[in-house]
Formats: sequence, C-alpha cells, structure tokens
Amino acid sequence: MNHIVPIIKRDLHIYFRNKSSIFIAIIFFLVVSSILPIGIGPDIKVLESISPGLLWIAFFLSILLNINIVFENDFKDGSLDLILIESELPELAIISKIISFWLIVVLPLVIFLPLGGIILNLPLGNIKQIISLIIISSPFMILVASMGSAMALRVSNPSLLITILIIPFYIPILIFGTLPFIENDIMNFSFSRSLMLLTSLSIFAIVFVPYLLIYVLKVNSD
Repeated sequence: MNHIVPIIKRDLHIYFRNKSSIFIAIIFFLVVSSILPIGIGPDIKVLESISPGLLWIAFFLSILLNINIVFENDFKDGSLDLILIESELPELAIISKIISFWLIVVLPLVIFLPLGGIILNLPLGNIKQIISLIIISSPFMILVASMGSAMALRVSNPSLLITILIIPFYIPILIFGTLPFIENDIMNFSFSRSLMLLTSLSIFAIVFVPYLLIYVLKVNSD
C-alpha cells in the first residue's frame, strides 16, 4: 500500500487539474450511444438485438480515446523514468496508475452506462448484467489498452495507432460480453459463464500484463 497510495494521489491530483479527460470520455460515450441507433434505422427489434454490442463498443472507444493519459504526463516530465528505474516494485507502480485511470475515467463511464443503455433501448435487466460484465472486465480492457499507449509513447497523436493496435484484443471481450443477450437455441451462453470467462481474462491481465508494460516502457523510454 505504501507504494500504491502516493502514486494514486499524485495521478488524481494531475487529472483533476485537467478535468477535460473526464468530460470528454463521458460526452464521447453518450454521443456514440446516441449516433449508433440512428445508423440502424427505425426497426426497434433490430436495435434491441444488437444494442448490447453497441453499448460495449461505445465503452471500448471511450477508453481508447483517453488511454494515452496513463503514461503521457509522466513521460513528458521525466517521472516515468524514476518510476521504472528507482521504484523497488515497478509492477505496483503500474497497477497504481491503472487504478487511477479506472477511478478518473472508467468509474464516471460506469455511472453513465445506464443512460447509454436506455438510449440504446436495452431492457433494465440486461443493463444491470452488462454493467456487471463491463466492471469485471475493465482491468483487462485498461491493461491491454495501456500496452498500446506504451507502444505509442513517442507518437505525437497516438489515439488512432492505439485503436488499431488494441481493437483485435477487444474482440473476445465483445463476444463473451454479448453472447448472453443473443437469443440462440444452438449456443445457450449464460450470463454466469460470461462472468467467469471475463473474470479469468482480468485476472490473467492483472498478473502478467504489468511485466510486459514495464518492458515496453523501458524500451520506449531509452
């Protein structure tokens, strides 16, 4: 805890000085949630069948839009080198930064998820289940997206590059997160099974991805 709390406090202080990341993520999420149904057309049944996937996609894109802030400020002011070189447990420092991003970007998005679900005409029961799946899979999503952010650390406008790099890794999340809401007699994929698989992916990411992040960040910091 002695390694985690000071970094989280520092990151939250930096994020709150520049609140645009919070508002941009929320506004972008609501705009995408509002625009996607327009492209579907007036067929309510079609919208109901694909709305779980649309909500996931809106959430994915909102994370990818802001993920570069995880390491950007530290890279610019040189503190990233101190974290990687002088920290006794750089893995905990990485986890601390992921927690900070979750609190400042993901948590506000989670709060607005019910509104996005209502816009997409999702039943209330489905909204609750999707929120549960999104929360449990959010560590995987953030850590994997952070890998893209670390790879694009020296790129001036990294958002597009990060999206191209990371979207393929989000496809399993999208599949597992939407299957419980698809009416299919052949594949009866339950909510509990999705929850178990997404939990496994998040645990795997928490255990292994920080070490990969440290390696990539050290390569890009040299």
